[in-house]
Amino acid sequence: MLDLRPTLGLLPFLAAGMLPAQDASMELVRNGGFESVDKKVTTYDQLRNATGWTNGTLGLSEVFSEDASAKTVGIPVNDYGIMKPFEGQAYAGFFGWKDDVRRSYDSSDPEEVFVPGWNSYSEYIQGELVQPLVEGQTYELSFQVALSGNSDRSILGIGAFFGRTARNYQHRKFMEEVPQLYIDKPLKEKSVWTEFKETFVADGGETVIVIGVFPYVGLESERLIEGTDNQYAYYYLDAVSLKRVEATPSED
Repeated sequence: MLDLRPTLGLLPFLAAGMLPAQDASMELVRNGGFESVDKKVTTYDQLRNATGWTNGTLGLSEVFSEDASAKTVGIPVNDYGIMKPFEGQAYAGFFGWKDDVRRSYDSSDPEEVFVPGWNSYSEYIQGELVQPLVEGQTYELSFQVALSGNSDRSILGIGAFFGRTARNYQHRKFMEEVPQLYIDKPLKEKSVWTEFKETFVADGGETVIVIGVFPYVGLESERLIEGTDNQYAYYYLDAVSLKRVEATPSED
């Protein structure tokens, strides 16, 4: 007689396929507070030290730690300002926008201190999800974001993109992905944690979250000081969370 019972190795796949949705209490972002590190954080560009996180491009983001120097990525004092974690003992940070310019030592005009460099620069923080998202299910994303105290600019377009595969772009430019969620105005207040919370419906199979600035939303840059500025907008990030929620019935 032909044995039609599934083998033990196929059981997890069959079970997963029969599940209608994830448990609503399950946290789907791994290490959303950047507390767990595989290696001690000591200086800039060490986002990869945080368990489950990496960079979406060649632009290297930061983890901030009490173990690091105030001259680099210390807490609460660091190179980008003064900021305590929203929760726990750590947080991450990224350049939303930086004009890659160089100083012009030949200029006598204070408004022409800088001349254009090779490109505008942006960084993207990429995290792995605990489980792939389920098609048609509604999810709520929340995170805390703050414009750093030393930023002289703010920029529109901070958002989150969910994809089926990790991004590994070999450049430091803006991504062209269309984010599922985004903040619709630039943050102007410095050194203050601001909560972002919004829902979306998954296409299904998304395994990564990418947080950064997306030109699809718009690239309106706003100068926050008078005169010559440092031409960057740097953001702190903490408490990233994603959970399934019940869809809200639509109104007729």
